[in-house]
Amino acid sequence: MKKKSYLSELLKKFCKNFLQKFKAGISLLLIGVITFFSYAYGQDSSHRHINTKFSGDLLSLVTKDARISYHLKYGKQTAEIKNDQQQVITGKVTDSQTGEPMPGVNVVIKGTTVGTTTDVEGNFSISVSDKNATLVFSFIGYTPQEIALAGRTTLNVSLVSETVGLEEIVVVGYGTQQKRTISGAITNITEKNFNVGVNRTAVDMIQGKVAGLVITKSSGDVTAQQSMRLRGTSSLTGSSEPFVVIDGVPGLNLNSVAAQDIESISILKDASAAAIYGSRSASGVILITTKKGKSGQFTTDYNGYIAMDVVSNKPDVLTAEEWRTYCQQNNLSYQTFDKGANTDWFGEIMRTGITQNHDLSFSGGGTNNNYRVSVSYLDQEGVVKDNYQTRLNMRFSVTQKTLKDRLSLTLIGAITQRDYQPSDTRNFVLAYNMVPAYPVKNDDGTWFESTDYDQGNPVHNIELNYDRRKNNISYFNLKSELQIIKNLFLSVNAYFQRQTNDRSRYWNSETERGRNEYGVALRSFNNDNTKLLESTINYTIRTGGHNINLLAGTSFEDNYYQFAQAQNRKFVTNLFGANNLSAGENMQVGDVSSSASMNRLLSYFGRVNYTLNDRYIVSATLRRDGSSKFGENHKWGTFPSISAAWRIGEESFMQGLSNIFDELKLRAGYGLSGNQDGLAPYQSMQLYGASGTYYDNGAWHTAYVVSQNANPNLQWEQTAMANAGIDFSILNARLNGTIEYYNKITSKLLYTYSVPVPPFLYGSMVANVGSMENKGIEFSLTGDIIRSRDIRWTVSLNAAHNKNKITKLSDEEYTTQSIRTGSAWVRGGSANTTHIVEEGKPVGQFFGLECFGLDENGLYKINDMVDGQPGVTVSDYTYIGNAQPKLTYGIDNSFSYKNFELTFFWRGVYGNDVLNFSKMSYATTQWLPGANVLKDALTLGLKQSPFYNSFYIEKGSFLRLENINLAYSFNPRLLGIKSFRVYFTGNNLVLLTKYKGVDPEVPMSGLDPGVEGREYYPKSRTYLFGINVSF
Repeated sequence: MKKKSYLSELLKKFCKNFLQKFKAGISLLLIGVITFFSYAYGQDSSHRHINTKFSGDLLSLVTKDARISYHLKYGKQTAEIKNDQQQVITGKVTDSQTGEPMPGVNVVIKGTTVGTTTDVEGNFSISVSDKNATLVFSFIGYTPQEIALAGRTTLNVSLVSETVGLEEIVVVGYGTQQKRTISGAITNITEKNFNVGVNRTAVDMIQGKVAGLVITKSSGDVTAQQSMRLRGTSSLTGSSEPFVVIDGVPGLNLNSVAAQDIESISILKDASAAAIYGSRSASGVILITTKKGKSGQFTTDYNGYIAMDVVSNKPDVLTAEEWRTYCQQNNLSYQTFDKGANTDWFGEIMRTGITQNHDLSFSGGGTNNNYRVSVSYLDQEGVVKDNYQTRLNMRFSVTQKTLKDRLSLTLIGAITQRDYQPSDTRNFVLAYNMVPAYPVKNDDGTWFESTDYDQGNPVHNIELNYDRRKNNISYFNLKSELQIIKNLFLSVNAYFQRQTNDRSRYWNSETERGRNEYGVALRSFNNDNTKLLESTINYTIRTGGHNINLLAGTSFEDNYYQFAQAQNRKFVTNLFGANNLSAGENMQVGDVSSSASMNRLLSYFGRVNYTLNDRYIVSATLRRDGSSKFGENHKWGTFPSISAAWRIGEESFMQGLSNIFDELKLRAGYGLSGNQDGLAPYQSMQLYGASGTYYDNGAWHTAYVVSQNANPNLQWEQTAMANAGIDFSILNARLNGTIEYYNKITSKLLYTYSVPVPPFLYGSMVANVGSMENKGIEFSLTGDIIRSRDIRWTVSLNAAHNKNKITKLSDEEYTTQSIRTGSAWVRGGSANTTHIVEEGKPVGQFFGLECFGLDENGLYKINDMVDGQPGVTVSDYTYIGNAQPKLTYGIDNSFSYKNFELTFFWRGVYGNDVLNFSKMSYATTQWLPGANVLKDALTLGLKQSPFYNSFYIEKGSFLRLENINLAYSFNPRLLGIKSFRVYFTGNNLVLLTKYKGVDPEVPMSGLDPGVEGREYYPKSRTYLFGINVSF
């Protein structure tokens, strides 16, 4: 008896300590276990009294504070548990506008962690112990509701869309705001509106979705980064891409967060919204918010898909039969080149690319905490055989409140590991030129090779050469928020990131790439450390009709970068690859290099938001940045902004139209922002570089000379932007839209100017001189064409027009009439530039000879009277095209019928010109039969050596079916599955264009945009099947 009593006390003590932590979460399981052993032990009548007392004591502990009652019944060898106090509440949640059921709505008993979610039909069932408990209903994009049961057991709820109620919470710089109180130009895209398909980063998810944000996929390479432009190009040498902020941390790499972890993306378009980020916000700001756990439920989500990529359009070169026929018909001596093969060289280097993606996340939370852990894996093959990437993202987020919920602590950590290999685009040049009668391999199995100009076996290159790269990103972010007094909060944000890159490249001595130097090996490494510490204080005052929010903060950022690289050539064996550089026998000057740099940014910022009677809104920001990058005379810069809004729909004289207008708001703003991305850390200082050698004291030494002039006046580029807009919502949010007009002037543009020597010690200097202007209008409209219980059809349209113009390039000290840029070199011709940068013209202005076509002799008909004198000279060069589009637009259609969903999204560009460089290079018969050509060469009729002129400038307008998605949601109601969804997606299925090249969507970065180069990587067409499962 003593032994059993001791064991009983020990077990009770263990249960007590254990349950203090887990309580009700495991109570039911313990009841089952205790009941089973009570039943088994109770079969012996001599132990029944002990068993009953022991079980009762343990069950009292188990059910204490767990809101569970029990009843044990012995006799006739039975044991059962009854939960006499629990009451089951059932109901249905629907959309207040359409009456449609809402799956996935969170239903939580207020003040507890007990909760559930609605099924596909919007139904829910939850057990409560208090008949007067309050249930909380919440769903993303809808206003939460708290409903007291008051004894009811059935509850039907209609949730109101936040868009209708204008209560949608939008992420802004250093905080959030209700959509109705925003006075700046901000677009918010939530998960339900993201692009579907193979989304590598956040950029893929919003391409074409935001008016004025132009995202260009300039290549089919799966490792290539997209280029972004928000309201036009705003720099000559620096970045014109928006500044990226993820979960409040500025400057994060887009690869550091998996697409499936993103909840919403806000785009700060105008200076009044973006200026709070100061010297890095001239091109706008993209704010990415990731998913967090939700209180009251534990959820496991899995998303997986497999995709197949096929090339959408290959260069149309001659087949072997067409090549032979042409040679025979034109009496060309081709037998030397005819090896009897019929090789499609582009087909040989391409494949069907297979992609698989798996995302798994666990999330949940209690009354004062939440957590989310996710793992994402992407394995993607490009359609070219040497192109691939694999990426593993692991991320966690934990939030805990304490001190009676006055202190909130959040810890976020993430690791990204990416292995990838960009395609060697030199192989496209070889595929264009290699004779189709050449084989891939000789009859004896050895590789066939050609050493003619721009020729070599591209398959051999791909099989034996490599350029492997590894990118690792790890970071930790600790955030704390303390409520000092009511409505007064102090926040601290600490962040550390380390990013490393490793590159290993080898060109085999037997291949075209490595044969001239008998093998080339390269290794490089770099790491980039970022430390950030920010603190803010936020105070809100509400009195009468006045609502004032005050924000003040400081930020300190430290960046440190290291780099090392070495290469060698002339290897006696290819066995080592890039793993033994010392085995090479021809290391040259410059083959070994290393560097280190650092820069710091110190900032002070503040914001005031004021709302009167929920109608009149004013917002003002001020930021002062100090950067180590700039000259002694301009270390600091100040960036103010102000904006105002009038909710005219709330005025009394509009009440007669209240049944039409849900919202009508006028906005206007002005602000200054900066750009420091165009400068390396030490460009304001005088630097020395190696230049030759000198002899001293019996030895040769490296000589150093001035390699960069000091410029104490160097500073950031500055953008001043004025913006006016109208937001409207009518007929119970049946139609919503925004119209924006902006005028953006960027001054103090950075560029490298030639300077005299002497007085300067070096022949060039980076200086702030130029200016450019971007003016435009943006329009977005969303409407429900059909809105009923079972059917909904929603159409969204966005469009933007931007006009770019350079207004200044010179001043009294630094002058240049124009900048000629770009390269138009073709075989047999001389080097030519393609673009011009000059005052009064846009970035992307094509400049060259104007051609009226070909004459009867197959010669270019060149306009030689531009200068008023007959004869073609450089004075006849003129403006022959503009790479900047007149209009960019997107059209999104979304259909839903019961459990079916169908969406398709069109994206288009109008009014731009593209240089068809591949046509200029390969649409000529002069190199036959020793090289291949485009089929156009046989019909074009050109009888002279090609050179750059307007004959090769084509209209680049296009309309692309970006994606189409068909999905069906099941309601399994088994094995704990909350929802199960299957979907089929197609990307880039249709392209409508008059452009004759491979693809009109070409690179738009730099000063020479709009060129389809001769090394252009074609885009792919994607077919995808995936599933979503939630438990």
